[in-house]
Amino acid sequence: MARRVRWRGAVVATVLLGFVGGIEGNGTLLLAATIPLAYVAYGSVSTASVPETLTVTRQLDPRVAPPGHPVTVTLAVTNDGERTVSDLRVVDPVPEDLAVMKGTPRGGQTLEPGETLTLSYLVVARRGEFDFPPARLRVRGSGAGAVATADRTPAGDTRLVCRLDADAPPLSDVGDKRVGRLTTDSPGDGLTFHSTREYRHGDPAGRIDWRGYAKQGELSTINYDRQVSATVVFVLDARKAARVAAGPGRPTAVELGAYAATRGLNTLLGAGHDVAVAVVGVDGDGPGGLVWLPPGSGSEQRSRAIAVLGEAIDAAPASGRDPTRQARKLGGLVGRAAQFVLVSPLLDDAPVAMVEQWSGSGQSRTVLSPDIVASNTVSGQYEQVQRRTRLARCQAGGARTIDWRRGTPLPTILEATFAVEAHRAGDSVRAGGGG
Repeated sequence: MARRVRWRGAVVATVLLGFVGGIEGNGTLLLAATIPLAYVAYGSVSTASVPETLTVTRQLDPRVAPPGHPVTVTLAVTNDGERTVSDLRVVDPVPEDLAVMKGTPRGGQTLEPGETLTLSYLVVARRGEFDFPPARLRVRGSGAGAVATADRTPAGDTRLVCRLDADAPPLSDVGDKRVGRLTTDSPGDGLTFHSTREYRHGDPAGRIDWRGYAKQGELSTINYDRQVSATVVFVLDARKAARVAAGPGRPTAVELGAYAATRGLNTLLGAGHDVAVAVVGVDGDGPGGLVWLPPGSGSEQRSRAIAVLGEAIDAAPASGRDPTRQARKLGGLVGRAAQFVLVSPLLDDAPVAMVEQWSGSGQSRTVLSPDIVASNTVSGQYEQVQRRTRLARCQAGGARTIDWRRGTPLPTILEATFAVEAHRAGDSVRAGGGG
């Protein structure tokens, strides 16, 4: 317990009134001096303590989150005792690398028996694990002259875990790794009706339209939507220019980009497609100094891809690498039917040059750009205009562009986007027979 002198004015008033009253023999002044003296005496004898009957709990919602996801922190202090706790102050310390975006981790009130003081605030998840320190409770005595402080470890949640695949569903192994759920405009074997054609000698009996034969007396063969697998290359911009955040305590564009790539590759791998990962801006063992994970499918490929993306976040940015040259190398590592998904905040012209490089190879391109530019300043507004101009340049060059703005749900965007892009890739894979 610590004691604080809070009645300095009363001490001064007591001494002054007593001195003047004694010199002049004024009984009224001497009597008035006893009033502030009473406050001084009351404050000096008051005590304070933090009762053991104060129960502290903390809840994180969610406890495991992806980068950029809002996390609600709720701290509750309940008076389970039979006495009133006057002037209770509570502080829930926030980990240093996280910032409070809404609400406050501080509060105070008088707690009657059975009452609860609840604090609720919002932080934005960043990749890593963050331990919340014990909550700090401070109680003042009834005279406010004594102060007691205690740290209490709350029951419930004490750690926030932020992972790239935090909200990704489990991915089971794919049986046939060469055939995915992607349908093309070319007919063939499958399950979904596509069209009918004239019967040819040797067509399987299972594909004959027997119902049509019963009605019209003519044999015809059923074509189904042919299912093929696509190859998608996720390219993460991890250069120094991309390692910026929208504000203190927020994830960087590289963190958000790695999360977006994780969500996208999980959707495609779950559908049986092949996925590759390349990282630009850090030193790697691949061609042109790239970090390169060749195309693959299944749960093992997802684990490798997530590991590559996580290492890219933690790695130091490399200098002296030419992104355009690396893009040229990438174009030669996969076939023309492959499609590239560049994830970049587009804060300079280098990503645009990469997209233009792939355009010359005739490969499909998608640009997913997380918006981390603050628009509440003149310089921020200028950067935002520049960024949107680069998006327009990519789109004018034939690339599909996605402006992932803050607050927009990423899963909905990705599911629609990659459904369209995967179909584009499948359209270039034509059936060799049965058409």
